[in-house]
Amino acid sequence: MSKAEILALALAVTAVGCDKKDDAPKSAPAPTATVASSTGAAASAAPAASAAPTASGSARSYALEAGGKVAIDMDAPKEHIKASAGNVGGELKIDLGNLAATKGDVKVDLTTLKTSTFNDPGKDGKQTEHALTWLEVGAQATPEDREKNKFIVFSVKSVEGLAVTDLAKVAPTKDGADEVRTVSGKVKGEVTLHGKKAAREAEVQIAFRGPADKPSRVDIKTTKPLMIVLADHDVKPRDNFGKLAQGAFNLLGTKVANDAAIVLELSAKPK
Repeated sequence: MSKAEILALALAVTAVGCDKKDDAPKSAPAPTATVASSTGAAASAAPAASAAPTASGSARSYALEAGGKVAIDMDAPKEHIKASAGNVGGELKIDLGNLAATKGDVKVDLTTLKTSTFNDPGKDGKQTEHALTWLEVGAQATPEDREKNKFIVFSVKSVEGLAVTDLAKVAPTKDGADEVRTVSGKVKGEVTLHGKKAAREAEVQIAFRGPADKPSRVDIKTTKPLMIVLADHDVKPRDNFGKLAQGAFNLLGTKVANDAAIVLELSAKPK
């Protein structure tokens, strides 16, 4: 074989080798990184957290008036307990430009709780005593426990379901000389009772009296009660020394409902 033939053969072999390399399957792309979900399954990306309402910069502080009405209803098969409490306090930061971003605390003094189930002073007085004992704010509670458990607090985090969030865009009605702008929504937040916290919500109607940029009074009332589950807050039968009264546990769900519906009618004025 001549040198020219040998050179031609070598070039042909080289060309075939290159073609085989081109035909080889290409390596798969590197897998996309995944994030494990809370259940252990892989997810392409972590879900975005729901954004908190953005403050508009026009928030005003309003102090709740002590004379607000707090009605408590506990309907069990064998007994329908009715009660009330007073001495309301707290503060709301109402964002007039974005009502959804409103925050604050509503506080109710549980030592003022009184039942009116029987319309009988003697029976109602005894039932009130039992209720205060369960809450560890009664006369037999230690001063430390009474102070620690004195208030139920609803911490408002946001207001949802508002048709209009900018108060200036709410059409006013007239009540005498006052302009009144009324909105409805769902207040979402957290209840602290008996040292325990639980997420809660209540549907409300809020009426703003006076100019949209500087209301002189805010009236708030629930249109659907704030529901409190006793077990979430360790509210159980107790004796006068604060110990669990095992013999009275059969009352829960029969004479004492497992939850309480709280209806609020509150007013607040600028601080």
